[in-house]
Amino acid sequence: MEENDKSSLLGKARHVGERLMEAGGEISRLKTEASQAVEDTVTDAKRLAKRSRYAAEDLIDDAAHRVKRDPLRSVGFGFAIGLGMGALAVWTATRNAKE
Repeated sequence: MEENDKSSLLGKARHVGERLMEAGGEISRLKTEASQAVEDTVTDAKRLAKRSRYAAEDLIDDAAHRVKRDPLRSVGFGFAIGLGMGALAVWTATRNAKE
């Protein structure tokens, strides 16, 4: 009976060892996949930053071109936007003061 218990215990230990080996392989695979996902995300973020920088440079160049082409209209738009932002700031400040 004692020998039967030992063989059963050895069988269970072997089974647990096999399961641990399988889990180790799975963990290694998941680690590799996670590493690749992080690397892909970093690459995508760098590309997005580069495209955003190019878009901002294009916007600045377009604005400079418009100011050179039609300076009075540009000054008028700037004045109107500034006046609108000021009115919005005053309205927000007085609205918060009333509450």
